[in-house]
Amino acid sequence: MRLARHHAETFAPALRHALEKLGETDPGLAGFILEDGVGRLMGSSVLDNREWAMLVLATLVAIGDTSDQLEVYLGAALHQGASVDEIRNVIELACGYVGAPRAVTAARRMESRLHGDETRRPWGGETIVSLGDHETAVVDSGGHGTPLLLLHPLGLDRRFWRPATSKLTAGVRTIAHDLRGHGHARGAPLTTGLAQLATDALALLDRLGIERADVCGSSYGGAIAQNIALAAPARVRSLVLIGTSARSPHDMIAARATAAEKCGMEAQVAPSLMRWFQPDTIAENRWPVRYARALIRRAMVEEWAAAWRAMADHDVLERLLTLPMQTLVLAGSQDTSTPADTAMRPLAAALSKAEYRLIDGGSHLMAIEQPENVVEAISTFLQQVDA
Repeated sequence: MRLARHHAETFAPALRHALEKLGETDPGLAGFILEDGVGRLMGSSVLDNREWAMLVLATLVAIGDTSDQLEVYLGAALHQGASVDEIRNVIELACGYVGAPRAVTAARRMESRLHGDETRRPWGGETIVSLGDHETAVVDSGGHGTPLLLLHPLGLDRRFWRPATSKLTAGVRTIAHDLRGHGHARGAPLTTGLAQLATDALALLDRLGIERADVCGSSYGGAIAQNIALAAPARVRSLVLIGTSARSPHDMIAARATAAEKCGMEAQVAPSLMRWFQPDTIAENRWPVRYARALIRRAMVEEWAAAWRAMADHDVLERLLTLPMQTLVLAGSQDTSTPADTAMRPLAAALSKAEYRLIDGGSHLMAIEQPENVVEAISTFLQQVDA
């Protein structure tokens, strides 16, 4: 019984409290659930606690249970690191199998808890926008002042920015969209180069009626941001370049395209995650890792390869001195993909108005792995630009 209580407490304090309350009216039933259900089944399960909570949550939605059990397992799922997106996916999946009434009822029951999650705040206003030869999903938070256009890394999508934008000062207008070949823009004509992606981004600003923006890019997105600034400097008030470079090691980057074509996407998961995240984040299987892993596995080889070949051709180092805007170059001390000394410092040195900042412990995708540090740096920089 002591071990069963340990599992219940580790899984979710609310489960232990619920069982204690049940024990006041039916100690036999509470003891059976604790000993057999929690102690034996959960204790010997190869499912981790997040998976367990999500499966039970799906079961409760499917059978139409909207009692306090739904609240207990929703709390357990969030406690174990499940994202709001993952929980909403469970409800949507249940809808397809058991019908809309039960899914809608569950969604309404859980809405206040999910809506209160801070990661929901900046993501109202998601729309589909046509950019000529393809459509993309765009999230516009609304707000005042100069918009901040956010460009995600290769292989990911607009949701990459959610952890960071949820922590930005309320009122800051952020815009994130799926780059060609990613997210909702999968299936678009293949990427031919970073200049093409810069043209896509400028077309998006046109569609949104935005004349001038601050532009922030991480990794692949940072390379695109440089191309936007070079193509239309008058439309870029400032730049934020995170974990990116001005010149790609062509053969090494192009080899990633060839590797996918030869070995498939599953073989790209491990090396990509090791380049992008710190070992403890991978070992703990946190949401950023689960998110990235799922998108890599679902990527189409031809789109992945086209993106890497576009990145392999990136070389604008000698042109950057012409850029007039203030720029924040944000490096991570633990970034092995774009090392601070060999990739980030030369980038900053090539810009006439660059501020170089090193995030201690920052990884390649620190905007999703260490968003607090990135947001603090961006917020401080934008305040200086505003001034």
